[in-house]
Amino acid sequence: MRATGRCLRHMFPCLVQMQPGSYLLTVHAKPGARASAFTPPLSPTATVADLRIAAPPVDGQANEELLRYLDELVERGLRAMAMNHEEYVKGTCYAAVVAADAAASAAAPTTPLESGSGGVRKKAAAKKASSTGAAPAATTASTRNALPTRLEIRLVRGSSSREKTLLLLCPCTRAQLAAVLERESRE
Repeated sequence: MRATGRCLRHMFPCLVQMQPGSYLLTVHAKPGARASAFTPPLSPTATVADLRIAAPPVDGQANEELLRYLDELVERGLRAMAMNHEEYVKGTCYAAVVAADAAASAAAPTTPLESGSGGVRKKAAAKKASSTGAAPAATTASTRNALPTRLEIRLVRGSSSREKTLLLLCPCTRAQLAAVLERESRE
């Protein structure tokens, strides 16, 4: 999964992870549209997410509509992803990277531990990890517990300009959130 992490980290530079479950999304808002939508659909190289907002730029109406629209969009996407993960991410960059990583992992030959000094170090590290009680499953569970329990979106910067920064507190990983934004921006 190393390749997956590296590839996904460089995709969607408009979405930055601050800590588990906390993300900053850079948006270029265009108020006064007929309907709220991404323009064009979000791509993996986008440094800013372009959004049309169905509200006038008066008295914070566009900001309220932006937050409402993104909240609805992300919540709908996460619900759909939870129902059928593989079908939902099909056709997204997330699915392509995960598939490539799985193919590379399957093609990589597995070698047994050698009895040289490298094998001793690996065995010592494994013994140390088991003596401290650290297990990979426990790490995954603690990461899940660190994620927020509900979705929350706040405006951090740009209340009176078109360039905005939003804070998304979301019970998902960055890769899942990027897949949701990419998929929902196409619809």
